Amino acid sequence: MLAARSSTLRREPEAPDGLPLPPARLRAQVGPLHADAGFFLRSGKHNADLIGDVLGEDGASIDEMDALLDWGCGCGRVLRHWSDLPRTHVLGCDINPKMVDWCNEHLPFANAAVNDLSPPLPYGDSTFDLLYAFSVMTHLSEDLQHTWMHECHRVLKPGGYLLFSTLGEYFVSRNRLTPEERRSFADGNLVVLYETSAGTSLCSAYHPREYVSRNLAGDLDAVTFRAAADDGRHDIHLFRKPAALPIGS
Repeated sequence: MLAARSSTLRREPEAPDGLPLPPARLRAQVGPLHADAGFFLRSGKHNADLIGDVLGEDGASIDEMDALLDWGCGCGRVLRHWSDLPRTHVLGCDINPKMVDWCNEHLPFANAAVNDLSPPLPYGDSTFDLLYAFSVMTHLSEDLQHTWMHECHRVLKPGGYLLFSTLGEYFVSRNRLTPEERRSFADGNLVVLYETSAGTSLCSAYHPREYVSRNLAGDLDAVTFRAAADDGRHDIHLFRKPAALPIGS
C-alpha cells in the first residue's frame, strides 16, 4: 500500500510555493542553470504543466490517478509541483541518495526511493497510472535504455502512461555531433556518446523520433510526440501500456 510519509523537517529557505528550496549545491547537480532558484522553479513548473497538457490531449487527468512516479526525481524539481493533488500517491526515485534524502525530508506529500543504474525499481507490478522521466533516457547506454523500458512496462498499470524526454533534432542541428554521427542520426540510428559513463551527464544519447517508436517503445502504444521548442529543447514522447483485455476475449 502506498502512503504519504511524515517527518520532522529541517528548516530550509522557502520558495514562493511555500515549500523548502533545495540548496544551490543540489540544484546545480540537476544542471548548471538550476543553481539559479528562479530557473529551477520555473523549469519544474513548466515540465509539470507540460505533463498535464499532454495527458489532457488524450483525455487523462493526473487528479484522477491513483499513483504517479517521477523517475529521476532529483531534488524535486518537478515533484514539488504535485503537492496539491487531492488523491494521487506521489512517488519519486533517483540514483542519487542525497537527492532522495532531501525529497523525503522536505517534501512530505511524496515518497522517494533510491534506484540503481540498472533495474529493478522498488515497486510491484502494475503500480502506476503515470511514470515520467525528464533527462533520464538521455544519459543511458542503448542496452540500459531497452532494459529500463521493459521495467517501466512492468510497473505501469494496464492503460498507464509513460512520458519521457529525449535529445533530438534540436540538439543535433546545433552541431553537438560530428558529421559522421549526424549522418547516423539522420539514418534513424541512436547515437550515444561515452556509453561507459552511463548514468552521468557525460553520457549523452540522441534519439531520432523513428528510433524511439520503432526500436525502443516495445509493446507500448504511441500516443503523442512533441518536437523540442526553444523553451524546452527536449523532445517529448508519450506512450501508453495497452489496457488488459477482458477475460475470455
